[in-house]
Amino acid sequence: MKQYHKRNRAAFFGTLFCILLSNAFAVVLQFFKGDVLDYAVAGEIHATVKYILLLISFILGEVLFFYLYKRCTARYVVGCARLLKRDVFESILHRSYTDYKARQQGEYIAKLTNEADAIRERRFQMLPMFFDILFKIVFVSTALFLLDWRLALITIALLSTPLYIPKLIEKRLQNAQTEYLKAVEDTLKKVNDWLNGFEIIKNFSVEKQILKRFGASNDLAMEKLRRDTTLGAVSQLITTLISYLSYFIVLVFAAWLVLKGAFSAGNFFVAIGMIDQLSYPLISLAEIIRQLTAIRPACEAMERFIAEASDDAAGNVLQSVNDEIRYRDVSFSYPNGAPILSHFDFCAKRGKKYLMQGPSGCGKTTAVNLLLRYHDANEGSITVDGVPISAFTSTYACMTVVRQEAVLFCDTLRNNLTLYREIPDETLIAMLRDLGLSRFADPESLDSIIAENGANLSGGEKKRICLARALLRDTDVLILDEPLANLDDATAGKIEDLLLKITGKLLLVVSHQFSEEKLRQFDGVLILRR
Repeated sequence: MKQYHKRNRAAFFGTLFCILLSNAFAVVLQFFKGDVLDYAVAGEIHATVKYILLLISFILGEVLFFYLYKRCTARYVVGCARLLKRDVFESILHRSYTDYKARQQGEYIAKLTNEADAIRERRFQMLPMFFDILFKIVFVSTALFLLDWRLALITIALLSTPLYIPKLIEKRLQNAQTEYLKAVEDTLKKVNDWLNGFEIIKNFSVEKQILKRFGASNDLAMEKLRRDTTLGAVSQLITTLISYLSYFIVLVFAAWLVLKGAFSAGNFFVAIGMIDQLSYPLISLAEIIRQLTAIRPACEAMERFIAEASDDAAGNVLQSVNDEIRYRDVSFSYPNGAPILSHFDFCAKRGKKYLMQGPSGCGKTTAVNLLLRYHDANEGSITVDGVPISAFTSTYACMTVVRQEAVLFCDTLRNNLTLYREIPDETLIAMLRDLGLSRFADPESLDSIIAENGANLSGGEKKRICLARALLRDTDVLILDEPLANLDDATAGKIEDLLLKITGKLLLVVSHQFSEEKLRQFDGVLILRR
C-alpha cells in the first residue's frame, strides 16, 4: 500500500501540518483556561479579559485547523482508495482470458468492493487518525512535564498501558478479519452465480432453496463479522477499563498536589484538562492499532492479487496475417482428460471463407481457442505465415471473435458498436443498413440505450449488432463461433447471407447448422467428429 501513500503524499503532509497546528492550539489553550481561572479568582479583571480573548482566538485556531485537517484527510483517503480500485480493476483487465476464468466472477467483485473498501476504512482512514492522536499525545505529555514532571510520568505510565492490549491478541485479530473478508467473498461468488442464472431459478421455482443457501452463506459471513467485532469490543473494553482506572489514580495524585500546595486551582484545572485530552486519545490509539493490525493480511493479499496480472499486450503480439494459418498434426486434451483434437490438419488462406462443422464436443471451439492462445497444443504446431503461434503472447490484434452468446453492454448503441473508438456516424449508419438494421440507422437511434445484455432487442438484432461491431473493427481474421445458435430459420438465413458477403479477410465460421445449399459458397468445409 506504500505506492498509494506516496502518490498522495502532498495531501498527507497537508494533513500532518494541520494536525500539528490544531493540537498545538488545543494544548496551549488549556494553559489559558488555567490563567483565566487564576486571574478571575484573584479578581484581576483586565488580565482575565485578556486571557479570555486569547482563549477564544486559540479555540478558533484549533477549530480552523481541525477543519482543514479533515479536508486534507478526505483528499488523502479518497485519493488512495481511487488508485487502489483502479489498480484492482486494471489487474483484472490485464489478465489473460484463461487466467481470468480461473477465478469466479464474484471474487473479482469482492476484491473491487468489499475488500478495497475494508482497506480504505481500516488502513487509509486510520493512518491520519494515528498521527493525529500521536501528535496530541506528544504535545499533551510535553505540557504535563512543564506543569509537573511527577504528574507527567505517572500519567504517561498509567495511560499508556492499554496500548499493549491489541499486540497481545494480534494474531486473533488478523485471523478474524481475514476470515470475515473470505466469507463475504464466498457469498458474493454465490450471489453472482445465482443472479446469472436468474431465469433458471424462476423457471424451476427454486427460490426457497436458493434463499436457504444464501441464508446459510450470509449467516456464516455475519458470524465471522460478529467474531471480528466481538474481539474488537473485548479489546476496547479492557482498554477503556484500564484507562479509567489510570485516570482515577492520576486525578487523585493531582488533588494531592493541590492539598500539598504545589498546585493552584488553575493548575489543577489545566492538569485535569490535559489528562482528559490524553486519556481518550490513548484509548483511540489502541483501537487504531487494532484496526491497522487486523487489516495487514488483507493489504498483503490485495498487493499479491494486483501483482498477479500479466498483460498480454506487453509480450510479442501478432499484428497481422498476410498469407495463411496452418494447423499441422495438432492434438489437444485437458489435463487428465480425453483427447478433444487428435492429429488435426487444416490450412486457412487470407481472403478465403471456411466453415467448421461437427457435433458438440468434437473440438470446434477448442481449435479456435488454440488460435486465440488460450491453450497450447499438446502435440503438433500452429503457424501464422510460417511462424509458430507459440512465439506470440496474444493474437487479439489481428483477430476478432464473435461468440455464440451476444455480449452487449448497458450503454448507447454507438458505444456498443465502436467500443469507445472514434468512428464517424456515417460509417456506423452504413454498416447498420448493410446488416439489415435500418431501424437503428440514424443518429438518434445511435444514442439510444441498449439494456443490460441487450434485453430490449430481439435475438437476431443482438447477433447482427455484434457482427457489425466485429466488422467495424476490420481485422485480418474474423472468427464466428456458432453465429446461428438460438435463431429462427428466417433470421438464421439472413445471417448466413450476411456472412457469405464478407470479403477481404480470413473468415472462419464454426457452426453445425449452416444451410446445406449454401455450403458450396465456402472455400473450404471441415467436418470434425468426436
